[in-house]
Amino acid sequence: MESLIEKCIYQYLEEATARSLGFSREEVKRLVEEGRLKINRTPDPKMGDYGIALHILLKNTPRDQWARMGEQLLEELERLGFKQECRILEAKFVNGYLNVTIDYSSIISNLLKEFLEDGFKKTLSSYGGGRTIVVEHTSANPVHPLHIGSGRNSIIGDTFSKLSKKLGFNVVTRFYVNDLGRQVAVLAYGVSKLRKNNITPPGDVKIDHWYGMVYASVNIIMMIRKLSNELRSIEEEVYSKLKLYVESNRERLKSTPLLSAHLESFISIKPLVHNSFKKLAEFSRGLRRLKSVEKDPATKSSAGEVWNLVAPILEKFRETYKEYISYVKAGSYLNSVNPEVYNTLSREISSYEEAEEEIKSLMWKAEHRDPEALGLIHQVSRDVLSGFMETLKNYGVFFDGFDFESSDEIVNMSQDIVEKILATGYANMVDGAVELDLNKAAQQVEFVRNLFAPDNPGRFIVRRSDGTTLYVTRDIAYSIIKFSKYNAEKVYNVIAIEQDRAQKQLRAALKILGFDKEAENLVHFAYEMVQLKNMRMSGRRGIYYTMDEFLVEMTRALVEKQVSQSQRKGVADDSATGSSYTRELAVANARALLLSVEPGKVLFFDPEKIGEFEHGVTIAYSFARLQSILRKQWGFEPLESLEEVKRRLSQEITAHGISEPATVEEKKLIEWLNAFSQTLIIAYEEMKPNRLLEYAHNLALDLNRFYEKCSVIGEKDLRVKNLRLLLVLASFIALSELMEILGIPRLRRL
Repeated sequence: MESLIEKCIYQYLEEATARSLGFSREEVKRLVEEGRLKINRTPDPKMGDYGIALHILLKNTPRDQWARMGEQLLEELERLGFKQECRILEAKFVNGYLNVTIDYSSIISNLLKEFLEDGFKKTLSSYGGGRTIVVEHTSANPVHPLHIGSGRNSIIGDTFSKLSKKLGFNVVTRFYVNDLGRQVAVLAYGVSKLRKNNITPPGDVKIDHWYGMVYASVNIIMMIRKLSNELRSIEEEVYSKLKLYVESNRERLKSTPLLSAHLESFISIKPLVHNSFKKLAEFSRGLRRLKSVEKDPATKSSAGEVWNLVAPILEKFRETYKEYISYVKAGSYLNSVNPEVYNTLSREISSYEEAEEEIKSLMWKAEHRDPEALGLIHQVSRDVLSGFMETLKNYGVFFDGFDFESSDEIVNMSQDIVEKILATGYANMVDGAVELDLNKAAQQVEFVRNLFAPDNPGRFIVRRSDGTTLYVTRDIAYSIIKFSKYNAEKVYNVIAIEQDRAQKQLRAALKILGFDKEAENLVHFAYEMVQLKNMRMSGRRGIYYTMDEFLVEMTRALVEKQVSQSQRKGVADDSATGSSYTRELAVANARALLLSVEPGKVLFFDPEKIGEFEHGVTIAYSFARLQSILRKQWGFEPLESLEEVKRRLSQEITAHGISEPATVEEKKLIEWLNAFSQTLIIAYEEMKPNRLLEYAHNLALDLNRFYEKCSVIGEKDLRVKNLRLLLVLASFIALSELMEILGIPRLRRL
C-alpha cells in the first residue's frame, strides 16, 4: 500500500514528464502500474528519502543530454507546485535518478495539530457535515442461518456505516426483511405441515438453524418429486422409442445378438421395476460401450443407429438424473440429522404440483392481507430474524431498524406504483401480467439509455396475472420510502454484484416514475461472493458454512495456537483466563478476513486454513503494545485518560522540543499518520472499506518494526523521545479510530 506522499509524487511525475519529456500521462501511468517506474527508499539518507530511477524514460536520449532533461523535469515539477503539495523539501536529478527529500518538519507540525489538537476530527466530521445517508445491508432472506456469503455483506455494510458516521454523516442503517417472497412462503408452508403434526422448534437448537433445515427439507422433497416425474416422462419416451425400434427391426437385430439382448433386457424389465431410473442409466452406459468399443461392425453400426435415435433424450436424462441424485443425497443427510422433520414433510408433500399451488396460495393470501397467512409468515420470519440478530450481535453488528416487505405501507405503495407504471406509456399487458418495457423507455429517456449502455435495458414483470406484485415492485416502493422517511441525500444498497442489472432496473423505474433524486442517488454498493474450497453453498440443499460456525472455528484456531505457544515456551496454559479476549480476537480476525479483499472481488476462503489469517490479531497486538508504552510513561489508561495523556505530551514538547526523524522506521510512521484522514475519505468515496483494514494492518506491521529498532521510554535524548512518543500516541489514536470503524475490539492488554 502506497503512502500518501508516494501517491502524490507519482501523480505529479506523470504530469511533469508528459509536459517536459514528451511522454503521455497514460504511458507513464502504465509504467508505474507495471512496476517499471517505481519509487524506492534511498540506500543513504544523504541522497534523499526517496529515489525514482528514470532510466526507462531516458533510454532513447543521449547520455550527455540527461542533465538538461532532468533540469526541465525539475522546473516543470516546481511550476506544478510539486514541493508544496507533496511536502518535498528538496528534489534533485542525479545520473538518471530523481531524488527527493521529504519535509518531515512540516508533517510533524501537522501531526501535532491533527492528533494533539483533534484536527483530524474536524476534517472528518466536516466531510459529511450532518447530511443523512441510509445504508441498507445484510437483508438476507429469513429462511436459514446467515452463511459466510451474507456475512460478508454484513461486515462490509457495517464497516461502511461506521466509516460514514466517522466522516460526519447522519447514518441510518436498515435491514430489509424479504418476507413476501417465495422463499419465506416455502418455509412457512413447511412449518404449517409440521405444526399439523405437532412438531415445533426444539429448545436445544439455534432457531435459525432449525428453520434452515425445514426450508432445505421442503425444497429437497419438492425437487425429488419434480425430478422424479421428469425422469419418468423421459424414461417413457426412451422406452416407447426403443420398443418401436425393436418391433420394426427384429430381423436385423438377429444378426446383432449383443445389441438385441441389451435392448430386450431394458424393455422387458422396465415395467417390472418400480424405480427403473438406475436401469436406464445402466442401459445408457451399455449402449455407449457397444457403439464405441464393440469389435463386430454390424453391432457397432446398429448400436450407433440406436444411439442417434435416443441420444438427445438420454443426455437430458443424464443431466436430470445427476440433479435428482444430488437432491436424494442431500435429503438422506437431512434425514439422518432430523428424521422426524424430514420424514413428516416427506409424508405431507405428496406431489410437487400440489405443494407449489399451496405455496402460491400462501403468497397470494399474504399480499392480500389474509390474517392467518400473514401471521404464519410473520412468526416464521421473526423467529429466523432473532437467530440472525444473535449471530450478528457476536460480530458487533447492529441496525437502527427493520423494514418488512409485508408491511401495509410497502404493499399498498407497490400496487399504486403498478398503476403509475401503467400510466407511463412504457407498460405492456402480457397474459394478464403487467410488464415494464425499459427498451421502449430507453428510446426517450437518456438516463435509462445511459444506465444500461451498450446493453438493452430489457423488460420485467411488475405484477403477476394473479394480482400479486414482485420483489422488484416492492423494492421500488421501499426505495422511495427510504429517501422520503429519512430525508436521505443518498441511499446505499449493499447487495451482491449479481444483482447489478436488477439494481439498474430499479433506478430506471424510479426515473420513469419521476423520482429523479431517488434514481440518481440510489447507490448499488456491489460486492462479490465468498467461494469456499471444496464446498458449493446452497440454501435449498441445506449446504452452507454459517457465520456461527465461522466464529467457533476462528476461536478454536486461536485457542489451539495459544496452547501450542504455551507448550513451546514451557509455561502453563491459561486458556480459562484468556477465553474472553480469545473470543474478541476471533471476532477481530473474522471481521478482518471478510473485509480483506475489496468488495468487487471474489473472496476465496479455505476453512481448513482459518488459523493462518491473523490481521485482526496483528492490529490488536500493536494497539495493546501502544497502550503499554503510554501507560508506562504517564501511568494513565490511554483509553480512559486520552486527554490527560495528550496534555502531558504537549507539555513535554513545549518544554524540550521535538526532533526530526532520523530512522526509516520513524519516517514510515510519520508518512502513515500523515495519510490517516485522507485514507478514510478515499475509502468512503471508492466504497472500499478494505482500504481501512489494509492501512491499519500496514501501520501495525510498521509499528512492530519501530518497536524493534527504536527505544521510546528509555531514550535519553528528550527531543527524540518526544518525537517517538508523538508517533506512539498518534498511532494509538489512529488505530483506535480505525478499530472502532472496523469493529475490532479495543483490548487493553493481550
